[in-house]
Amino acid sequence: MKTVVTIARSYGSGGKEIGKALAKSLDVPYYGREIFEISRGDETGIFSGDDESINKSSFEEADEAFKQQAQTIREIAGRGGCVIVGRCADYVLRDMDNVVRIYLYAPLRDCMRRVIRLYELNPEDAKSLIHSMNKTRGDYYFHNTGLVWSDPVHYDMCLNTAGLDTKQCVKIITDFVNTKLE
Repeated sequence: MKTVVTIARSYGSGGKEIGKALAKSLDVPYYGREIFEISRGDETGIFSGDDESINKSSFEEADEAFKQQAQTIREIAGRGGCVIVGRCADYVLRDMDNVVRIYLYAPLRDCMRRVIRLYELNPEDAKSLIHSMNKTRGDYYFHNTGLVWSDPVHYDMCLNTAGLDTKQCVKIITDFVNTKLE
């Protein structure tokens, strides 16, 4: 049975980029926003939204969308190894033995540098976006799990990505995954 790696991440910590590179390194599929599209019956990517926009809809619609995504996550993980970023995948797959749960974070100043560089924002707008996205992610996680998203007890490994490039993060995570599953 191949390993499933879930990655939760604070905004600006590089989680999506690291997740994609990790999937490539492990030679397994990567899933992030694609889970939303698959769960909505749109594997072509025509849907432009994601689960964060669902939070603005009614609780009933949001709950139904989460149930669909959770089912999609379980189906994907049941097929074999993969890397899943976000979508409460760590919680959804909590009873599976072949899952390694990772939480990536970085200090605010490092997240701001990344967000400013990627989106060409001024420092105040970057800071505001980071706080807003982290609040949205935390609220989404709490609404769907009843747990605190950034609490390290929910993860097998928490990694501060500050001062590390993507390749270094992938090596650290890969070494941890191999050690944990020996």
